[in-house]
Amino acid sequence: MNKRTINVLVCGHSQHGKSSLIEAIVGKFPDILDFELSHGTTVSLKVIQFPIKDKDILINFLDSPGHADFKGSIALGLEFTDLLLLVISGSEGFQARTYWLYEQAMEKEIPILIASTKMDLPNAKTEMINEELNRLGTKKFPIVETSAKELFGIEELIKQLSVYVEKREKINSNIEFIILGFRDRKGLGEVINIGIQSGTIQTGGWLSEKLKIRQLFSLKGKPLKLAEQGQIVQVSLNQDIEVELGTKYKRGKFISPKIASTLSEIQPRKEFHITIDDPKKFEIAMEVLDNLKKIIPSFDFYTEKSNINILVVGDLQFEYIKENLENLIDFKIIESRVKGIITIDKISTAHFKSARVRIVPRFKNKLTVSRINSEDSNLYDFLGSSAAREAFHLDGLHVDIYDGKNEDHISQAIAKAIEKVNIIKIIPHQDIIVKIENYHDIYPLIDKYDIEVLYQSQTNIFFLQVKNHEFEAFFNSLMKISNGQAEMKLFKFDQREKILAVDPGTRHFGFSKLTGNAGEIPSLWYVNLKDHLENIRSHNVAKEHLSRELDIFLESDKELINKIFIGNGPGSEFIIEFLIEYFNIPCENGECIVSNFEKTSEHPITQPLYNSKFDPPEIFLVDEFKTSKEALYHLKQGKLVSEVKTKGFVDHAIAALLIAKRGIKGEVINLDKKPMKLLKDYVTETYSGTYSFSSLHKVRGIEDLEQGMFLRVKDSSKLDSSLEKGEIIKFLGFGRGYNNLHATTITGNKIIVKFDASVRVKKEFFDIFVPMKEK
Repeated sequence: MNKRTINVLVCGHSQHGKSSLIEAIVGKFPDILDFELSHGTTVSLKVIQFPIKDKDILINFLDSPGHADFKGSIALGLEFTDLLLLVISGSEGFQARTYWLYEQAMEKEIPILIASTKMDLPNAKTEMINEELNRLGTKKFPIVETSAKELFGIEELIKQLSVYVEKREKINSNIEFIILGFRDRKGLGEVINIGIQSGTIQTGGWLSEKLKIRQLFSLKGKPLKLAEQGQIVQVSLNQDIEVELGTKYKRGKFISPKIASTLSEIQPRKEFHITIDDPKKFEIAMEVLDNLKKIIPSFDFYTEKSNINILVVGDLQFEYIKENLENLIDFKIIESRVKGIITIDKISTAHFKSARVRIVPRFKNKLTVSRINSEDSNLYDFLGSSAAREAFHLDGLHVDIYDGKNEDHISQAIAKAIEKVNIIKIIPHQDIIVKIENYHDIYPLIDKYDIEVLYQSQTNIFFLQVKNHEFEAFFNSLMKISNGQAEMKLFKFDQREKILAVDPGTRHFGFSKLTGNAGEIPSLWYVNLKDHLENIRSHNVAKEHLSRELDIFLESDKELINKIFIGNGPGSEFIIEFLIEYFNIPCENGECIVSNFEKTSEHPITQPLYNSKFDPPEIFLVDEFKTSKEALYHLKQGKLVSEVKTKGFVDHAIAALLIAKRGIKGEVINLDKKPMKLLKDYVTETYSGTYSFSSLHKVRGIEDLEQGMFLRVKDSSKLDSSLEKGEIIKFLGFGRGYNNLHATTITGNKIIVKFDASVRVKKEFFDIFVPMKEK
């Protein structure tokens, strides 16, 4: 009889005593890596099993990191846990990570049990924890006072944990699981730690038409015949698959954590570029990084010429990666910067067999997928889109799917569309205004630091865009050539503002979304209407088109937009009419449109950013050609470098509209792409989905079968043979009249497989056999 199992995610702010608490319970300190011991922080999600023998209960403690750089491991645990054991130091109370964990648990409806640790300290008390809980909401959570040092409260905590054990209700459902880790076992190679979310799994069972559970083990290595919902076990498969931490198996497919999970929200914020001269050491580095991705989630890497670019959440995560590399090879760190967004430089379309797609650049680390003429996208829409996105190392991408029968065709169509355009990296930037006496002196700096000139007046004033990582060097050089006399001002938006700018035409519209968040890249979107606006009959169709595009572009930000700037272009009247309807703005006789900025109030915003009630945005019509110089001339004088809090609507509008007008610009990069001819294998290996015979072997009929191809029995009821469902044979050829086929078994024995007399072999062959790739 299996023990009743409960999975408990142990989490809390850094240094609040999570690992010490687990040691007090199980008698063993969970951190074992040198980096963890030397830095005093857990880096990966660990499973520590603790049986309560007298109650026949097994607790799987999921020990998670507390440091923000390793938050991906916490997100991984949140995807599988039954209970959140929220560890809060009794002497410190709620901290930054505590609030985030509390919000995640409430959002996912995960029960919370609070362990107040370090209660042996003289200033420790639970009152401030209770006060903060009361402030956050009316729901009450049990609090257990503990001390790992004095070993009190431990028995009470174990007793409280056992209360949360519940009967599993999905044991008889279809098998679903999540990948929690990897481990090498002697004689077996790599095994995968999985948490079973529903159903039952057994040794010898098939996950897909070509993927089989070879062996099943407990975490301690004991062979198992089967495992069920709630258990964490190790599986050995009949072939290697390319999957990452957090990947879910559902409905016969492996689903990337980048599609829809808490892990998808934890994104790298910084990148380090390293160079390695020795080709052999370069290969070793790639292998080390591949292995580290099986230990810690939420970091990535890609090659660019002779460099490896490592994308991390923060400096401590990179320090861990760097130490692992330094143990084996020498390398140079040539650059670090705020991470850019890798996307495509323009809209592209393509088709492949049944699939027809359109791809659009996105300026945030997100994949969005839309099935045209359908409210919902299919699972294979996301799988195919995700496969192509990952194959080309893209961060931001939107995919419109017009047609497509499976992920194979969809991914190939997207890949063809990507091949038509450039892959670019958009780097966070500073918009600045520079005034310099001798304007000729600034041109060499513009070339040296690859600066974009957004506007230049006739009086030595420049409106420039400087990449964040070049800003300090540019500033120092500017002060040097001007003997400290140059004036520089930074454009900064109010932290609470979300601005939509529109550059309208009669057919082409540019949109820009800007926020006051530091370092956030402005988002751009372009819409090309089918007909010109001169055709009045096309207006309703145009509005439907724009509405669908803006829904994709703005997403949840729609209700947070508080200002809209519209360039006074040929399509301005139409776009104003559309936006009034789209945002449901009360407006009679154009009274909601502001065109005279001198009369505009500049009172600071006092309303909170996130209102429960949707407040419609204000619309401002801007003639940018008249106001550009005025905006530059009328900036207030300040210090040598000062922030211009652009409450002046003209300044706001110029900054927003220049971004909307300038087009998509970024560094064109040459990534180590997967060639088109290998993408099909990449999709198959990554997702282990169910593919047609023709997809794997380019076979359209039985006359195309070749000697040596592997077949697996799918339906043995149509065979007059001892072969059973799931058995694999190697095809040698057909007998006379296709009444039988000649083959060899896996062990090398020659056999003749006869078909049932009622079978129409040419028509039903691929219902009886499915393809297998030789491992």
